[in-house]
Amino acid sequence: MKRLLLWSFERGSVQYDVICVVIVGFIFITPPAIFNDRPEFMRIPDGQAIRQTSDDDGHIVFTVKVNTEQAAVDRVKAMLGEPVTISRTEPVYDATGALVAYSIWIER
Repeated sequence: MKRLLLWSFERGSVQYDVICVVIVGFIFITPPAIFNDRPEFMRIPDGQAIRQTSDDDGHIVFTVKVNTEQAAVDRVKAMLGEPVTISRTEPVYDATGALVAYSIWIER
């Protein structure tokens, strides 16, 4: 039991090879959705069409559920009702690779 806990097996031994296969198998077989490691601005609750968050640098980010980038920009501008400068847009995809929204960074 002590050898197993401290992992004192030599490279090339059967035990070492088995644990390497288990680790590599875990990395490649586990679906990415299990870890849910998306940035906060890319997480979109089902009941919201527009979500306001901020990124790690403190910039305001609006995430809008629409099919085109221009529609997302127009929707944010209409919601704010004031002139804004769009500094960046980024598409948001779900786990299957389908486009679900756009994230829009603004400057006020």
